[in-house]
Amino acid sequence: MEKWMKNNINKILAIFLLLQPILDLLTGVCINTLHINITIGIIVRVLFLLFICFIVIFIFKKKHLLIPYLLLGFYFILYTIGMFVYKDSGIMTDVQNLIRAFYFPILFISLYSIKDNIRISNMTFFTMILLYILFIFVPTIIGIGYKTYQITKVGTLGFFNSANEISGIISILTPLLFVICYKSKRIIPVIMFIITYMIVILMVGTKTPLLTLIITIGVSILYLWNYFRKEKKYALIGASVGVILIGCAALLLIIPRTNFYKNIKTHLNYLGLEHVTEVFKDEKLVDHFIFSSRLKFMKNKAYLYKESSTYEKLFGIGYVNFDKETKQIEMDYFDIYYSHGIIGFIIYFTMVLFPLFGILENRKRKSYENGMRLLSFFLIVFLAFMTGHIITAPAVSYVVILLLINMENRNKKDLLFASYNMDLGGIEKALLNLVNRIDKEKYNVTIILEEKKGIFLDLIDKDVRVEVCKVSNYKDAIIRKAINVSRKLWFKILNDHNYDFSCCYTTYSYSSSKLTLMASSNTALYVHNDYAIVYPDDNDFYHFFDSRNIREYNNIIFVSNENMNGFIKKYKDLKDKCVVFNNFVNTEEIRAQSKEKIDAKKDKNKTLLIFVGRLDDAAKKVSRQINLVKEIKDLELWIIGDGPDRERYEKEVKDNHLEKKVTFFGRKQNPFPYMNEADYVILTSDYEGFPVTYLEAITLDKNVITTFPTSDDAIDMNKYAYVISKNEEEMVKQVKDILKKKEKKQNINLDELQDKRLEKLYKVFNA
Repeated sequence: MEKWMKNNINKILAIFLLLQPILDLLTGVCINTLHINITIGIIVRVLFLLFICFIVIFIFKKKHLLIPYLLLGFYFILYTIGMFVYKDSGIMTDVQNLIRAFYFPILFISLYSIKDNIRISNMTFFTMILLYILFIFVPTIIGIGYKTYQITKVGTLGFFNSANEISGIISILTPLLFVICYKSKRIIPVIMFIITYMIVILMVGTKTPLLTLIITIGVSILYLWNYFRKEKKYALIGASVGVILIGCAALLLIIPRTNFYKNIKTHLNYLGLEHVTEVFKDEKLVDHFIFSSRLKFMKNKAYLYKESSTYEKLFGIGYVNFDKETKQIEMDYFDIYYSHGIIGFIIYFTMVLFPLFGILENRKRKSYENGMRLLSFFLIVFLAFMTGHIITAPAVSYVVILLLINMENRNKKDLLFASYNMDLGGIEKALLNLVNRIDKEKYNVTIILEEKKGIFLDLIDKDVRVEVCKVSNYKDAIIRKAINVSRKLWFKILNDHNYDFSCCYTTYSYSSSKLTLMASSNTALYVHNDYAIVYPDDNDFYHFFDSRNIREYNNIIFVSNENMNGFIKKYKDLKDKCVVFNNFVNTEEIRAQSKEKIDAKKDKNKTLLIFVGRLDDAAKKVSRQINLVKEIKDLELWIIGDGPDRERYEKEVKDNHLEKKVTFFGRKQNPFPYMNEADYVILTSDYEGFPVTYLEAITLDKNVITTFPTSDDAIDMNKYAYVISKNEEEMVKQVKDILKKKEKKQNINLDELQDKRLEKLYKVFNA
């Protein structure tokens, strides 16, 4: 349970973020249609807060949070006592508003304590805001839903209840929407979204979303102009000015037809003014028009505070006065001060400022995206002061918290490796060795599989998260495609560019390639075979790699020079992206496991060859080894592994009466005691990448006989193996000569070599 919770907390937080529009919609229905004051939204959010507090203490072991929790509990008791002593009624309203107000600092310090486990994708935020917009847009178009204002002014809020809260969410996420639209390569969907977004913010009728849109546009223009100036692209500055002028002209034509404009006119008429500039002639007009009478409400609340007891000044006057709920100022900082007193205010902002300073101190490096995140932060601070309902409304404050945490530069980088499964095989074993070797103090590692199965699953480090994105094999093509598209869409919503590095480790997996390119902007494709041999026809070769969008990868990693050179001959323009990194083996573990006792023992009068790998004749050609045993008298062969051609090989052995010389052991999670018994490790493949078996043989100081010499940045198997012909007659002669000579090939310090290789790979992760 503990491991599952730690591995899935990010997903839980993202899903709860996506539930916010649903909860607010249900709240709107409860209040406006069912006329229920205690809504499902606040109930679910309070339960979620208790759940988070529980897991950070008992699952993530953040015991230091008990101090602020107890401090808050003590304040809550003193606050409630004040309500009982100084008020005759309305205590439940005071307590409910207490929970709403302190929802933000409690959840903020709780989630900040596990910030290294939190990484919310921009696409998750986008999907959430899209739901809000659609839940307003659709009712607006078909003429149903609730009004933004009950009297005088006009506006539509879809099925939501609080115009201020919904406007606040849309406003603080507007800079992030710019980032998503800026990065998107799909022009038509972006244009459709922008049009829908503009319709919504103009038809809601409130001023805040339009104000934040103008601010965001202004900041974006300054950023782009500065960039164009540095790049000396002065023509683009001129073009952007033209676009701005056209946009302004369009707005001048559109705005007079909107609810926003109608409300401005209504407000001016109510104040008896002809032009908006007349507002600034009088302080009361400024308060009424700009602040919606918030300054007046503040004076009223300040008077109540002044007339209150010393106890109430310290712990708050609450939200009810003379059996009637006091009109809130709707300026969050002042509402917290007056409603919760000096002590409450100090506790509240001490809890908020501590994580906030940490976030600002360690925020991510300069870029347009991170600049927009910083703008969201300034909007949060500004709107909490000007319009309220930002840090005192649970619906908005949850979004605020995740936005703020996402600003911080993580202590650890997040790596994703996409593969097919973790069953017995060279690629799977290489992936196991790699992820187990990565420094978990520096990196969070995730493996995502098409099938969560295989004998290597239990050997993966407990700190590595293993997820699954299944590929449906449903018979009906339409249903199968719909299922697969929906699964990839869900992955994109939760993980789009949410990792610092992502790698398609299984070259042939089309699904892994798709997920890898979604997961980050720092991507790699691992190539474990010589596909120039697998696909001798150029058209097939190009189709294989183009279907995996090879040009979109930042890095193309090969396990051997031969594989890379064969690729570069076809894709000369991608040469700069290509690099060789051989697979890793756990030498310490191999040596330890090789000492395990087994029942099988070699015949002392015979030379023992061993093959470890997949029994697939299309590539491995194990039949050549069987022929060697047949032709050479004092030779014995052990075969470790399984595959589609096992029965064929067993029949071949039986037909040639070689049962006493050839032994099939099947799949073995630990093949090393068998390898340790052998005189030679043998591979007779037509093609390979750089087999992990070579490295395992070198670790155990075993000579290798192979038909496929290969090399990487440090190892040339021509020096470390006996290379023989693929022709069976020549092969027999050469193996006989090798057995007569009994020479020992040179060895290499793999531990030192792999440490250097891993440091080079870290540079790829950190790019």
